[in-house]
Amino acid sequence: MKKTFFGILIAGVLGMSAGAVEAEAGGVSVAGDIGVYNQYIWRGAPQNVNKAAVQGDVSLSTDIGPGALTVSGWASNTFASPAPQFAGQDAIEFDWTLDYSGSMNNIGYTVGSIYYTYLRDSTANFVEVYGGLSYDAPISPSATVYYTVADASKAVNNLNIVGDIWLDLGASTSVGDYDLSTTASFAFYDNDPTRTAARLNGKVKDGIQVVTVAASRDFKVADLTITPSVTAVIPVVSAALDGQHYIYQTQSDFNAVFGVNVGF
Repeated sequence: MKKTFFGILIAGVLGMSAGAVEAEAGGVSVAGDIGVYNQYIWRGAPQNVNKAAVQGDVSLSTDIGPGALTVSGWASNTFASPAPQFAGQDAIEFDWTLDYSGSMNNIGYTVGSIYYTYLRDSTANFVEVYGGLSYDAPISPSATVYYTVADASKAVNNLNIVGDIWLDLGASTSVGDYDLSTTASFAFYDNDPTRTAARLNGKVKDGIQVVTVAASRDFKVADLTITPSVTAVIPVVSAALDGQHYIYQTQSDFNAVFGVNVGF
């Protein structure tokens, strides 16, 4: 099923990108990309240990007022499904985003919502709203905050709970043809009673969680943009009682993520 899904995803992205020129003439632009990475790390927490990740995105965007409204869908293989009937199969993550973004006088802004869904593990579904600001400069600072507004059934594996806050403070620049960025991320977890034991043993801690440093370069090939990248993921949250670092109650070690993305 995973191969079938990604075959459909690739065909869909190619088909939609081929029609992008016509769509733009009608006031709607279409974009898509697909990438392959050695692993999938989300906010410092590994999502598919020792497995490559295939990830793709398709978006529709139209100008409204001073900004643009965008609807997008993103997908990736992720952790092994905990459901007995899907033993040995990966869950497939689908993220659905509604975003409004724009800029005024070098200040960029974005607001929106993300619905995280998981094929073969619906108990992990949750919804966030977010807002962010950035400033266009030789070294561009940014700040984006995410707030969890809905979760699933608070199953044991549902690690995102209503009231959770995640804050990214970043900076980006370009050196020659290379794009460089770094982000310091902070978590402020809701005091849900299901987390009492995890707080006591140090697996849930508020404050700074992870620092990421990334470098990438775009290559134009015909109508495609090919972007190889490398990202260092450095957990900085203080260790739990067992000496390990945890983010969203998931053991998090230093990781390097390598990948190539193709944009249409």
